[in-house]
Amino acid sequence: MWENGVMTDLGTLGGTYSAANAINERGQVVGISSTANGRYHAFLWERGVMTDLGTLGGPDSHAETINNPGQVVGAAYTATDQEHAFRWETGVMTDLGIMPGGLFSVAVAINERGQVAVRSGTPIGEISSFIWENGVTTDLGTLGGIRTQVIAINNSGQVVGIGQTTTGQDHGFVWENGVITDLATLGGTSSIALAINERGQVVGSSTTASGAVHAVVWEK
Repeated sequence: MWENGVMTDLGTLGGTYSAANAINERGQVVGISSTANGRYHAFLWERGVMTDLGTLGGPDSHAETINNPGQVVGAAYTATDQEHAFRWETGVMTDLGIMPGGLFSVAVAINERGQVAVRSGTPIGEISSFIWENGVTTDLGTLGGIRTQVIAINNSGQVVGIGQTTTGQDHGFVWENGVITDLATLGGTSSIALAINERGQVVGSSTTASGAVHAVVWEK
């Protein structure tokens, strides 16, 4: 962690590797570290102490991000060697499950309300996404194709990402209150929505009619 010109080594969980993935406003850091027995576990670092967040009964886990209340999300392996999305809070790791027919899931984002954005995949390459909140999962649906990959969520519960259309193209989307909206393109074949702010403004990139890739902002 770098602050005011000083780089601080966060250490490891006993192994030789660690990587920090996210930090919140309280200075809590999450990521992944190797352990003394050669496994890779999610960690939470705070005030000089790195805490092993454990797994869901399997060998490995990784933490993707953390919100300001200190809730951590990522993915961990179960005792049956499936990778499942998790939410960790005050020492308890909760399995967020997978979609019906799914092979794996990973939690990629969490807002300040504790709503978790999750991707879930199947053995045949389908990718679906859902919102987990207080034990309830809400499927985001699709743009007509077989892949819907959530990337970010704001505090209003609006979600953005990339989805496959009925014609097989990948388009950015925004999801709100059960409705998924295709953000289209700048005349090209593909686009992606990467982030959304509290005003609902979405940013990402899109191909143009000439095949160039341009940064975009989408609003209303």
